[in-house]
Amino acid sequence: MKIELLVSKWCPTCPQAERVWGEASHQVPMDFRVLDVGEREGREIVSRLRIRTVPAVVINGTLRAVGAQPLGEVLELLGDGAAT
Repeated sequence: MKIELLVSKWCPTCPQAERVWGEASHQVPMDFRVLDVGEREGREIVSRLRIRTVPAVVINGTLRAVGAQPLGEVLELLGDGAAT
């Protein structure tokens, strides 16, 4: 499962999302990357998926969530994402 967490340096909730998703990445096998929307690769994903809010979670190429979720919701989302 490929997880891309899109963040920005100016985002006040992005550090929290990074912590939670980082913790989840230790519990669930995944290819996890944090991408800044100010850098080329992050901008390309934002443009392709028309993302307007960060943090944003892209699972296997599909936008699945925006905002910072608690660990329980992240683990549920990962369970759903594993099925797709």
